[in-house]
Amino acid sequence: MSDWNGSVFTPGDDGYAAELNTNNQSVEHRPALVVAAADTADVVRAVQYARAHGLSVAVQTTGHGMSLPSDGVLISTQRLNRVEIDAGTRIARVQGGARWLDVIPAAAAYGLAPLNGSSPQVGVVGFMLGGGVGMLGRQHGYAADHIRSLRIVTADGEERRVDPDSDPELFWAVRGGKGNLGVVTQIEFDLFEVSDLYGGGLYFPAETVAQLLELYVAWTLDLPRTMSTSILLSRYPDIEQVRAELRGKYVAHLRVAYFGPAEEAERLLRPVRELDAPLLDTVGAMPYTDIGTIHHEPVGPYSVYESGFYTGYLAASDTRTILKRVGPDVNAPLIFELRHHGGGYRTLPAISNPVGGRDAEFTIYIGSVIDPPAMTTDKAIHTAIRDDFAHVDRGTVLNFLGAHTDFETIHRAFLPEDAGRLIAVQQKRDPQNVFCINHRLAAQEGASH
Repeated sequence: MSDWNGSVFTPGDDGYAAELNTNNQSVEHRPALVVAAADTADVVRAVQYARAHGLSVAVQTTGHGMSLPSDGVLISTQRLNRVEIDAGTRIARVQGGARWLDVIPAAAAYGLAPLNGSSPQVGVVGFMLGGGVGMLGRQHGYAADHIRSLRIVTADGEERRVDPDSDPELFWAVRGGKGNLGVVTQIEFDLFEVSDLYGGGLYFPAETVAQLLELYVAWTLDLPRTMSTSILLSRYPDIEQVRAELRGKYVAHLRVAYFGPAEEAERLLRPVRELDAPLLDTVGAMPYTDIGTIHHEPVGPYSVYESGFYTGYLAASDTRTILKRVGPDVNAPLIFELRHHGGGYRTLPAISNPVGGRDAEFTIYIGSVIDPPAMTTDKAIHTAIRDDFAHVDRGTVLNFLGAHTDFETIHRAFLPEDAGRLIAVQQKRDPQNVFCINHRLAAQEGASH
C-alpha cells in the first residue's frame, strides 16, 4: 500500500486505535482499513479500494454524529482542514475535514461569520449536510440552504464538482440528505456580516424551572429573529471541574444570542430576569469568535446516545409534561434541551433541498450517557418522551440522531415525497451500497459493513 500519500492502518498496527479515536464513543469502529487521508487523491483511492473489495466506506472528521460501527474502510478526513475566505463575495471555501473552530476565526478576520452550530468542535461538512441549526439560523435559515457548491467523491470512485448547474439532482440530495452519497472533499458556502453579539447563559435553580419553562414557550412567541435562545435541563456532577455555583445542582441553563444593541437585548430579557436571580449569569457583549462559549457544551470524548425532533407551538401543558419526564424531582439519567426554532428556518431556499422542519417552532434534544446494560432502557425513555409530543411532532432532527437509529425515525426527518426521492437518488448513485455506514433511509443489499 505504498501508493497512499497519507498513513494507512490495519488492525494491530501502531496508530490504528489513535486514528479511530472519536468524540462520541457510543459506537466502536473496527474497520479493516483506516485511511488517514492527506489529500483528495487518498479519498479517491480509498473509495476505489472499498468498491473493488466489496467493503463499506465510513467517513470521520470528529465523530460527533455516530451511526453504525464500521468494519470496512474508514476515511479520516481531519487533516483536510484548509480554509479560504473570499471577503469580496462573502464565501468560504473549506476542505472536507475542517471544523467550525477552523472557519470562525478565519472569517472573523474580515468581519464575517458562518452559520455554524453551537459547538465549534463539530465538523463543517457533517453539520451542513444534515441541515445545520445554529444561532444565526433564525435570521438566515438552515446552513444547508447556503451551500454554493461541493467537491465530492461518489460511490464510483470519481471526484466531481456538484452545483446547481453541473448536477442538480445530486446538489438537491446532498444538501440535507446527510452523508449517504459520497465523501465531500470541499464545500463552498455563504458568510454573513457579523462580528459581535450580546449573549451568554443564565443558570436558574431547580425551584425556578417550572415557571421558566412556562414563561419560555410564551415569551419566544414575540422574539425577533435576531434573538436565538434555548434551555438545557441537566444535573451537574458534584466534581471539582464544575463551577462552584453549579456543582451537584439541577440547573435550567437559558442560552441567549442576540445580534443587536445590548440595551435592546436586556429589554427583551427583562421578563426572564424578573423570575429569579440566576445562580450564574454570563450574558454580555462578546466577539463572534466566542460564540462557542454560550452553550457551554462539553468537549469529548464521551459516550452519549442522542435523539431529537422538531415540534410545533407548545402550550403550558407541554411544559408540565417536560417536568414529569426530566424535571428536578425525577432524577432522569439524561439531559434535555428545548431550542427555539421558527423565523428564518421557515423560509424555503432559492434552490430546493430535502431539509425538514420548515414548520417547526422548537427542537427537542435528548442525550443519555451510555451505560451498555441500560441501553435498551435509555432508548425506551427517548421514545416515550417523543411519544408524549406526538400531537406537535414535526419530524426528526437529522443531526441529533444517535447510533443504530431505525429506518422509520430517519424517514421522519423528511417530507414523504422527499424521502422517496432521496431513496431513488441513493439507489441510483450508490447501487453497491458503499456508503451504508450512515443514517440510510432504507435497507439495501451491497457492501459489507
